[in-house]
Amino acid sequence: MPKPDDDSVGIRARTPAATQAWKRTLEDMQAIAEERRSEGWEMTTLPAIQTSVLSKADGSEDRFGLIHVLADNHADTFRTAYEKGSFPRSEAYRNTVDGFVYLVTELLDPDSETGILIASQYDLHLARGMIASAIDEGKLQTRVKLIDGTELAMTTHEDVSAFVPDLGHIKAQLGVEDEQDEQDEQDEHEG
Repeated sequence: MPKPDDDSVGIRARTPAATQAWKRTLEDMQAIAEERRSEGWEMTTLPAIQTSVLSKADGSEDRFGLIHVLADNHADTFRTAYEKGSFPRSEAYRNTVDGFVYLVTELLDPDSETGILIASQYDLHLARGMIASAIDEGKLQTRVKLIDGTELAMTTHEDVSAFVPDLGHIKAQLGVEDEQDEQDEQDEHEG
């Protein structure tokens, strides 16, 4: 398992605030894991060495979302945990600092009481296309890969707002309304 203070995950110190944000993200990941373990869950914690954003405009209509790249030496750890369940639930814990989203993605399989936590960060300024794709589809994908491009897993999250800060504000900037926004607006006019 990676050490909580491991800063070798592709996030080189940009500012003291960024360094602190990454450290806090790793600490949060460990705290979440310990809380779940105290409830009887088997938890795996992994830092992404890089997280990229992918939009449908990048070349594939069905591939968009976050791509977490793991170091090769974490491949077996991830595979072992991922093979234990189907992971129908997910949670996201995030913080935004200096335009970067620091994120802990939690994949959960209640049947086997197995969980996987991935610590990551992505540049919010580069994520507009991904966010537009997620809004358009009403969901967000998370892919886990190795450095050589080998895909280990893909999961879909229905709650885009858990992964994107200020989603309503971003929707307004993009000039996008989803069906729920339109329904809420229609209800306001009728009520």
